[in-house]
Amino acid sequence: MATTAFSRVHPPVLAPAWLSALRLLFMLLCLCLLAACSRAPDETAVREAVQDRLQATFADPLLEIASLRRLGSAPLGTASDGAPRHIVYYNATLALQRDYQFSDWESLTPAALASLLGATEPGIGGIDSDGNAAGDELRVRGSVTFRQGADGWEPTLYVPPAGEASGPEDTAGSLARGLVEQIRAIVDRTPARQGAEARAIVAEELQAAIQQINLRLEQLHRAFVIAGGPTAGEYDLIARTVAAFGRTHGVQAASVTTDGSAQNVEMLRRGLASAALVQSDIAAMAYRGTGTFAARPQDTALRALGTLFPEPVQVIVRADGAESLDELRGRRVDLGLPASGSRATALAVLRAHGIEEADLAGITALGPEAAAQALARGEIDAFFAVIHAPARQLQRLWADGAIRMLPLAADAVDAMARTDPELVPVTLAPGTYPGQALPLRTVAVTALLVGREDLTDAEVHGLLETFFGGADFLAAGSSAGAMISPRRARVGLTIPMHPAAEAYFAQRTP
Repeated sequence: MATTAFSRVHPPVLAPAWLSALRLLFMLLCLCLLAACSRAPDETAVREAVQDRLQATFADPLLEIASLRRLGSAPLGTASDGAPRHIVYYNATLALQRDYQFSDWESLTPAALASLLGATEPGIGGIDSDGNAAGDELRVRGSVTFRQGADGWEPTLYVPPAGEASGPEDTAGSLARGLVEQIRAIVDRTPARQGAEARAIVAEELQAAIQQINLRLEQLHRAFVIAGGPTAGEYDLIARTVAAFGRTHGVQAASVTTDGSAQNVEMLRRGLASAALVQSDIAAMAYRGTGTFAARPQDTALRALGTLFPEPVQVIVRADGAESLDELRGRRVDLGLPASGSRATALAVLRAHGIEEADLAGITALGPEAAAQALARGEIDAFFAVIHAPARQLQRLWADGAIRMLPLAADAVDAMARTDPELVPVTLAPGTYPGQALPLRTVAVTALLVGREDLTDAEVHGLLETFFGGADFLAAGSSAGAMISPRRARVGLTIPMHPAAEAYFAQRTP
């Protein structure tokens, strides 16, 4: 048979040696990756880690794992000592073994429980703001972080960075200016022979638009405005949540971002806000015309509508720092921003422990975030933070083992409670911060909902219905809002209560 180019037999072509080696290396790499995946913590390890954390946090058992299913996992990057870390996700159902009020000020808060379980506040379902009963179930979408040690994967504490919360982008101003420029361009490019007619059309349409704009602005000015706080802070988030809830129920409501309590009081005074979140000591200063408001007349028209949540005094030191407040003598301490209520509160706490300003080696006024950085750099030895607990920025430092919180002396707490009605004794439950094994005794100011005496009874009632029963702060991701409860609504008040608020809570609390 004739041989053609297609039927001719050729000897086999051998692959170059380097290609064979490359294939072998690729196969080995795949095997290594598969082996690594197989060595990742399994469901049993995740279950044990969750159970251990629950047992370590609650001396009297509270939550039992009814079911747990391991989901995916991913490498997390190395720890500070270079050890590999892995995060494993899970879904679980936890059954309550006894009645528990997660919103109570001395309970483990929803935010702290979320941190304990490697979840976010919205990642825990089933928490009842009025209290949970034995047999209730919580649904958890959580995670456990492991670090690789000499004996394999070990559970470790980890708090992810806080997400950058931001409101909707404010593009209205630039959009309005752009529209004005477009109208001007229409007039400018109109042919001369049509100029008069074109300008008449533009004028007619603009007159109608201006009437509509004025009508809508008048409606906006009639809106019920709630003053919150700095962008992405708890006050801001709570105000936005309440305003959004009102709008979905037919109420013309709006929230406004502010610099904080002092500005909120000024907005109430000038009629720019209908209600506001105000720290209790700032409210007292404004009402009496003292402290920050010493140069202004007393604002005796301010009225409390209810106490929302505590803001505990937290005295933070390095993990290897002072063991008690007495040891702060001769140390460098940050007391908070100069004109803040936090600074006055810090000084009151020091005096209750027999420490005067002159006893400190140095005093700074940085505020919590900058003070935490200064503490890490060794520039100060302690700082005071008067802030809702658990504070996100402090959670991460606790988890890294970088800081501790000093408990206040029992006799000092008792003395402050007797002499200073603005300070409320509170105890931070174990587990409030990652790795916190013991309760921490301290005092707190409170966040108040404040209005003026001319608020109508109907306005007060509607506002309180939203704050104390309508808005779902937990779903909104507000750890402080999740603590709002009628049971504590009259604790820590520093200004007179609005009569309509008195009547509201008289019907709802013992």
